[in-house]
Amino acid sequence: MTTADGHVIQLDTDSLSSRWPLPDGGDDKYSRGVVGVDTGSYRYPGAAVLSMLGALRAGAGFVRFCGAAAGEAVLARCPSVTFGPGRVQAWVLGCGWDEDADNMSRLASRLSDGCPCVLDAGALWVIDDVLVNLDWQVLPAGCLLTPHAGELARLMGVDRADVVADPIGWASQVAEKYGAAVLLKGATQYAVDGGRVEQAIPGPAWTAQAGSGDVLAGVAGTLLAAGVDAVEAGAMAASLQAMTAAKHLGPWAPDQLADWFPEVIGSF
Repeated sequence: MTTADGHVIQLDTDSLSSRWPLPDGGDDKYSRGVVGVDTGSYRYPGAAVLSMLGALRAGAGFVRFCGAAAGEAVLARCPSVTFGPGRVQAWVLGCGWDEDADNMSRLASRLSDGCPCVLDAGALWVIDDVLVNLDWQVLPAGCLLTPHAGELARLMGVDRADVVADPIGWASQVAEKYGAAVLLKGATQYAVDGGRVEQAIPGPAWTAQAGSGDVLAGVAGTLLAAGVDAVEAGAMAASLQAMTAAKHLGPWAPDQLADWFPEVIGSF
């Protein structure tokens, strides 16, 4: 399925490089974007590290870690990170959240900032309850949901096969339901918001591994903080990961691929 007018924008190397927010001599660490990251848990500390690496290696000027756990692991891998509350321009939420009763308050407190948010994994499961408790109809402007097909199916109460058969149609329904953009992750990745659909650059199947989505969420958070709109941020983040994997074929782990992001971005 395509949009009502049959138009899907396919990103390529040229379009990605022309859109990427590159700093110039007038920028500082704040103007390049401050990313707040509330990810990970005692059970899944690695997700916090991976999302932090995604944000840092994509070019964030300032990254602030506000997770409830995994601080030592984050600091060991990402010494430039600041810890604790402060101003942010976008949030990365949900990666590695455990089945915790506090997830609702955790998400509600971040949404209440009114900043654009990347909502992944555990944050997806509490959106409905949080919106009810806040008496909101939709999410704050500029948010991006990053489910894979199984997660999107769960959000809509349908079978995964239904989503696979009509990915753009179902992603569009989720976008309308929550007033947010949706990046549907998978072998072919679509970013959708209303009538807009952007297809990410395809990559090798090696990236189909645990942790890839955590890194991708961090990249998307950096782009949101830099002022990129949510549909573009989703498609561009997925494209960077795919391009990097294509340049470095083989079973590289997600954190290793993230370390190659600066090389790819530096070629833009």
